[in-house]
Amino acid sequence: MENKKDDDLMEYVPYTTDSRSFIAPTKYTLFTRLFIPWQLIKFAHYNIKMLRILSKGHGRFMDE
Repeated sequence: MENKKDDDLMEYVPYTTDSRSFIAPTKYTLFTRLFIPWQLIKFAHYNIKMLRILSKGHGRFMDE
């Protein structure tokens, strides 16, 4: 078996700051991340959705 030099091997580094390793967000994406009223709307939407799911799950046993 041959011994390979360290220079011949490529090392895989999963988290690097290389600019080629990620996709830059679009202007719309940045807007939705930073716009506080939009964040409040999404927060309320997800909370209402969770309440609806939980109420369906818990209401099933109350009828019996």
